[in-house]
Amino acid sequence: MNLRTVCAITARLLFLMGAFQLFPLALAVLDRTAPAVRAYAISAVVCALTGYVFRLIGRGAPTTLHRKDAFGVVTLTWFAISILGAIPFLVEGSIPNVLSAIFEAVSGFTTGGGTVIADVDGLSRATNLWRCLMHWIGGMGIVVLFVAVFPQLGVGAKQLFRAEVAGPITEGLRPRIKQTALALWWIYTGLTVTCALLLVVFGMPPFDAICHAMSTLSAGGFSTKSASINAFTSPGIDWTLCVFMLIAGLNFGLYYGAARGRWRDLVKNYELRFYLLVNLVLIAILFFCIRERHPETATALRVASFQTTSILSTTGFAKEDYDLYPNLARYTLFLAMFMGGCAGSTAGGIKASRIYVLIVATLNELRLTIQPNAVIAVRVGTQALQREVLYGVAMFVAAFFFLFALASLCLVALGLDPFSSMSVTTACISSVGSGMGTTGPTESLEALHPLGKLVLILCMIAGRLEIFALFAVLHPETWRR
Repeated sequence: MNLRTVCAITARLLFLMGAFQLFPLALAVLDRTAPAVRAYAISAVVCALTGYVFRLIGRGAPTTLHRKDAFGVVTLTWFAISILGAIPFLVEGSIPNVLSAIFEAVSGFTTGGGTVIADVDGLSRATNLWRCLMHWIGGMGIVVLFVAVFPQLGVGAKQLFRAEVAGPITEGLRPRIKQTALALWWIYTGLTVTCALLLVVFGMPPFDAICHAMSTLSAGGFSTKSASINAFTSPGIDWTLCVFMLIAGLNFGLYYGAARGRWRDLVKNYELRFYLLVNLVLIAILFFCIRERHPETATALRVASFQTTSILSTTGFAKEDYDLYPNLARYTLFLAMFMGGCAGSTAGGIKASRIYVLIVATLNELRLTIQPNAVIAVRVGTQALQREVLYGVAMFVAAFFFLFALASLCLVALGLDPFSSMSVTTACISSVGSGMGTTGPTESLEALHPLGKLVLILCMIAGRLEIFALFAVLHPETWRR
């Protein structure tokens, strides 16, 4: 890894983040909230100065970006923006504790959605905008945005893109990586605007609509209200968010194909069909579990659909306290946290494609047990998967559960009960946000032990980077030139 090259590229990303902080600064000036004006002005300057220092370190560095450098840029960027993104909370005083402020920023950029703020309604509009804007930037990936804005990296941009966005989408939607990233951002922006407009139509105030649209399309989960979506009583708002949470959980490459007239890709895509099937099955289970809580069938179906798509898309919005549901419903939602959305989406989790591949591979192994001399290929759609692909899927799932077991063990050792520990660990790795038990959707994570917050911070970053990108930076081989 060439640290000078890594610093040179990271510097540009920090300048970009400083520019994004001008939006909440402008809102703070408009609202005449002096603490927020001071906070975002100082934070934007610090981002710019830090970027300048990184630029000086990287001056004269080679522009060729290798795979090791890409891992370094992605990891350094996420750690840097998480620390710098916490500055407004500290300066404004909305989160006076340093570790808690960093936790909130990490949760924002990684689209984790877990919060340490109990009274969200008491925040300034500028800070609520910044929380949701962090989601929106992190949802598609600030590195992908960088590739779209700074094309001078040439071939090296593809290494950044692949390190940041995992899954089939990295094969490239268009011949040039800049065009690919720009196409993704146009789709992402268009869907966000559409969602915001529909929310306004159904009665949500414009500011809340913009913030919730950014949280929804990024599969984040931050809300401008302490009661989350339950603060709004319109069924139209619930169904709009439900649809766009489902959209956020799907592969954005399919949307680009549909925009180019390739509608058949949507029908043929095995992952999309599997993901929709899982959604329908879980909605049915949840519907029958909560039927007694909601006498009206339409209400029960709406709440079941909302809660299911919220968890499976890893958005994490809460229509009601699902920790009060029957055990079958709670356990169903807990399992849904592991899968998450599709590859190439803004959602987290193991991803539907990997779960599907594991199911197909397991069934094939069962057939081979019965017919040991048979030659049976593992097929996904019309494609026969290579053994290397199966090995990669298995290793990712193994790493996911290793991290899950280690992190939840740490939380139990720090005094949290086992189920709360396992659920909040899964929620953080999969970017769902809230866990269950004492870490449920109505609870703030501020009461967690400081070391517990640090463990969950690492879980959120590891989950956002699909685990191996973070682990790769920790490997000695990465640091060899």
